[in-house]
Amino acid sequence: MAMEKERHRRTCSALFLIALFILLILNGCLPASVDGAKAKAVFVTRSGSSLLLNGQNFRFAGANIHWLALDDYGNYSSQFRINDALDVAREMGLTTVRSLSMGISTGCSNCIESKLGNFNAKALEQDDYIIKEAEACGLRLIIPLTDNYHYATGGKHTFTDWRGISDENQFYTDQQVINDFETYIRTLLNHVNIYTGVAYKNDPTIMAWETGNELQPPTAWTQNISSYIKSLDPNHLVIDGRYGIDPNAASLTQVDILSDHYYPKSISRMNTDAQEAKQAGKAFVIGEFDWNDANGGDSLQNFLASVQSTPAVAGDAFWELWPHDDQYGYRSSVAQYTLHYPGNSGNERNSGVLLRLYAYKMRNQAVPAFSIPAAPLLETVVTGVSGNTLIWRGSANTATYSIERSTVGMQGPWSVICNKCATDYDTPWTDTQYLPTGTLWYRVIPYNLDGVAGVPSQAYQAGANQEIIDTLANWSHVYQHSTNLSLNTTNIKAINGDSPHVLRTTSTREFIIWKQSHITAFQVSAYFWSQEPVSPFSIYTSSDGVTWSVAKPQIISINRDWEPYVYTLQRLSDVNYVKVQWNNTTGHAWNPALGTVSILY
Repeated sequence: MAMEKERHRRTCSALFLIALFILLILNGCLPASVDGAKAKAVFVTRSGSSLLLNGQNFRFAGANIHWLALDDYGNYSSQFRINDALDVAREMGLTTVRSLSMGISTGCSNCIESKLGNFNAKALEQDDYIIKEAEACGLRLIIPLTDNYHYATGGKHTFTDWRGISDENQFYTDQQVINDFETYIRTLLNHVNIYTGVAYKNDPTIMAWETGNELQPPTAWTQNISSYIKSLDPNHLVIDGRYGIDPNAASLTQVDILSDHYYPKSISRMNTDAQEAKQAGKAFVIGEFDWNDANGGDSLQNFLASVQSTPAVAGDAFWELWPHDDQYGYRSSVAQYTLHYPGNSGNERNSGVLLRLYAYKMRNQAVPAFSIPAAPLLETVVTGVSGNTLIWRGSANTATYSIERSTVGMQGPWSVICNKCATDYDTPWTDTQYLPTGTLWYRVIPYNLDGVAGVPSQAYQAGANQEIIDTLANWSHVYQHSTNLSLNTTNIKAINGDSPHVLRTTSTREFIIWKQSHITAFQVSAYFWSQEPVSPFSIYTSSDGVTWSVAKPQIISINRDWEPYVYTLQRLSDVNYVKVQWNNTTGHAWNPALGTVSILY
């Protein structure tokens, strides 16, 4: 596909190329190739210790993307982040994604089963979208069904908690709890995707159901649950979700695949596991492994070479792939396991390229040229005393960006002020060069790892806005506010040093209004205590301060102690007032806190 795209780039007009990338942005991945379409029409199957696709041996390279449906705080991942990650997985040559939050989704407000017997249509729709987009990218999915641990999206403890059982290991033995888990499985497998019209149990995009993540169950439980899954869904493979190889694996008649996880990477342990699985008559996959050589163990290069040369290993998924953030830069988790592709220079970039080469070896395909990046989204340009600061949303598969400036207009001519000098680690990026007088325009151009340019961003006019920064140290910038609010300077460390900030004194719907003629953009940071469900702020806009319209801000969240949410309104017109309203009326009055406000006009 990348080679085909390269031929189009050389032979088609620039206008056609722009149209092609607009199609990419709107639809996620490009349509699958003919061979990919054929592959998606059938299920992956097993014969002995081998996996088969269309009767041929199937070996895969994959990635863990645990956050696809829900992030680490139980919030829905945006469609942009989903598409960005799946685009990158495809570019890396991967064919399989393992996503924990698609199936481990119990006991939180945004989970599939938020409370016992209460199934959440919106959460299922999130999975629906991921499955649709994975199919469009030619990717198959591995979906674990519960977790051994206590994370925001639930696990085996959720089912025992619901029944008031303190010993969560009774998840494996208490028949009522087992029945509850089977109800959850049945609901998931029978659900009909609202986008495709296909029930999960009939969708070949799903390669396998995994009984859980890093469980330590009795063999009898695994046999019972795998048999239950197969009774509902004979089409899909079943992976034993035990951490390590069950010594009684040969007796698991309804289990197709055994797996293990490697932290750090260990070739000797991997070989032992693969042989034990083969002796049990099962396929073997590496469910997780640490890609980062900085953490010890065998080197990534040696580990991948050993996997590729060991036919008893059917596939693998490294831990783990993370996307661009909705506004700028990247989303991240535990630094040592977070891979951004193409990433920064050094170990991360070298590892990403190595994983891509390996993925195509596992497919027995020649490695194609790097794809051409789509246009980044230049979100805003803020004029400040130190220069003009550019904020853009990253484009998948981009290694570097150039930044160009014009003093004439949106069509140029353009002067290069940053020649492939910026990455997604550098945003926001400030133009500190000599700034010509008058209005300026900027655009951002992405480049792949071969230095081939993609489509430039839309041009953005700078110098047309002035900025007000309200740190909420006092009420001087505020037009009006309700009574039960106080300025606060405590708990600074928990809320990322954003001091001062505003707290309520009562759990009521309090508000703050800012007034400024011709507001073009508005941004505010809010901080939510992690021990209470997130009850988002409402934001309203008005031209006269009397008639209000509900605004739909872009909302991004960042993983911290008190989770910051950044609300952004852009490209506003006929707005002279903005109102922010608290909505949490059931929790603590001091949750959430409101932080710094930025107003462009």
